[in-house]
Amino acid sequence: MSIRTKLLLFVLCAFLANILLVYGYYNLFLSKEISNFNSSMHEQLQAETDRITEEIENRKDFEDILRTTAARDDFLFQVSDEDGTLIFQAGEKTRIHVKNSAANLFHIDDKVYLLRVTQMMQLKHITAYGIAWDVFIAEIIIIFIILLFSAIPIYFYFAKPIISLYKNMAHYKEGLKPERVVRSDEIGLLHNEFVTLTETIEKEKQKQHMIIASISHDIKTPLTSIMGFAERLKKTSLAPDRREQYVNIIYSKSVSIKNLIEEFDDYLNHYIHSELKQQRISVDTFCAILRADYEVELVEKGVDFSLNVECPDEYIFIDVSKMRRVFGNIIDNSLKFIKAQQPSIAISCFRQEDMICFSVDDNGTGIPEQELHKIFDPFYTSDKGRTVAGLGLSICREIVESNGGKIWATNNNTGGATLHICLPS
Repeated sequence: MSIRTKLLLFVLCAFLANILLVYGYYNLFLSKEISNFNSSMHEQLQAETDRITEEIENRKDFEDILRTTAARDDFLFQVSDEDGTLIFQAGEKTRIHVKNSAANLFHIDDKVYLLRVTQMMQLKHITAYGIAWDVFIAEIIIIFIILLFSAIPIYFYFAKPIISLYKNMAHYKEGLKPERVVRSDEIGLLHNEFVTLTETIEKEKQKQHMIIASISHDIKTPLTSIMGFAERLKKTSLAPDRREQYVNIIYSKSVSIKNLIEEFDDYLNHYIHSELKQQRISVDTFCAILRADYEVELVEKGVDFSLNVECPDEYIFIDVSKMRRVFGNIIDNSLKFIKAQQPSIAISCFRQEDMICFSVDDNGTGIPEQELHKIFDPFYTSDKGRTVAGLGLSICREIVESNGGKIWATNNNTGGATLHICLPS
């Protein structure tokens, strides 16, 4: 239940409680007092009516007397003859009032007239009576009692959870992780969203620690070799062929470090500059871009390259430059594991339901079945020498998914691997 609904129910309950308490107070204390008050007011008015009728008895100028009295005392006078016809009225009815009436007979020239006197009490004047103050004070006390008893559930249901959330935030700064709460209103959602945020932050911290550890490990090994061979080069008695061998090893290890750093740069650049620049492009045009990017280079390396397009007229909505990086990473990864005398890479494009799918087949060594689901994880690599950081396919997955697609890997019939990419058409 939302806080808005709870507040509405709370206001409704408070209103009903106020009505019940006022009704109870009326029945227990005020009803008899009000009855006595009304009787007293009526007796006073009747006495005043009797006095006025005595004053105007057999007075032909009774109209002037009644007008003067009505203007002075806020009375409404109505005079009726024996037939009940209204023959005279003095005073005005007020819009908001409480009526108190009395009547008496008087005579003029042997005729009988009925004088009805109505006392008009406006609400703004009722406070002059003690009973009105009793009701007002009782209402103030009732409201205070309702607020006093309402403070307890308000504290436990609203204030305390907010204080707890604030404390959890302060504790998280000290390294204590918050726990989720079983609460479905806005406060519960806010608390659980904060927990989700802390979990995301912790995952990012773990990822950063993995990056730092991977950088340290992957660079330390070749760097140690470089330092060792550089130390040997300091020897003046070193043979020329051995010196050349050490220089080549140092250069090879330096290239490995450079490749590792470039792979880390690609990974960081993807997250720092992750904004997509998507555009609508035909499949035929995109495949032509891929062909221009890789066909000449792969053929010169002796790789049998092919690109087959079955749906050239279809369109996809992608970030072209980032998707080119995806295919570049996949092809580079395939080249590292192709051991055949005649390397082969084949790209196929076809429509599958409402998706445009690409497959990249190679005739390399394939991927162990138990590791097929791991190859897209950051820092995973089957290279035991750690000459690569294992970030290339992780970047591919991030790019493909950010373009609304999906990517996965299987082994093909030639013993190599097939990378599958499906994008919305």
